[in-house]
Amino acid sequence: GMSRRVDWVVFDVGGTLVDETRMWRVWAQRIGVEESRFLKELDDVLAAGLHHREVFARLAPGFDVAAADRAEPFRIAREDFFDDALPALESLAEAGFRLAVAANQPEVTETILREQGLPLAYALSSERAGVAKPDPAFLAAVVQACDATPDRIAYVGDRLDNDVLPANAAGMISVFLPRGPWGRLHATWPEAAQAAVTVDVLTALPRLLSDL
Repeated sequence: GMSRRVDWVVFDVGGTLVDETRMWRVWAQRIGVEESRFLKELDDVLAAGLHHREVFARLAPGFDVAAADRAEPFRIAREDFFDDALPALESLAEAGFRLAVAANQPEVTETILREQGLPLAYALSSERAGVAKPDPAFLAAVVQACDATPDRIAYVGDRLDNDVLPANAAGMISVFLPRGPWGRLHATWPEAAQAAVTVDVLTALPRLLSDL
């Protein structure tokens, strides 16, 4: 009923709805290193507080990531969704929540998500918004797209720096999903306690968000 606190559930993409393992595998192949070595370097780079681009600087100095991505952009496929992603979206929609995706992604991701037939009211990419997380302007664009007060919007992501803390600052209900390279690392940070809700699996969301 209308007594429920949250009306909207807005999702990050990479690490949240989509498992990026295949993407990292593709990049490892492009620069000619073993996937295991690439992922180990990624963990080391993130633990050092550096941007993931540093992986390329370390393993393939001089490799032009941007040019390679323009030449052959990585496209999310249905196989890349985590097992819990689509069932969670379906059950949230059935429970009456309005759903959206807002993420640091190329604009083509919006099209791909629509093609998958996900029950989304909208999808917002950083490329189309012209601003990226954790910039407060990106979260403001999310609030505007929902046409709701921030306290009625749950924002779900795998990162504290890009998802949980900016969502909190925007007045949203932050949901932390500690999986993937960032999520596993960020679960060890004291700031993890600042998440309003923490879930290990997205299918827990309908019950947890209904109880807020």
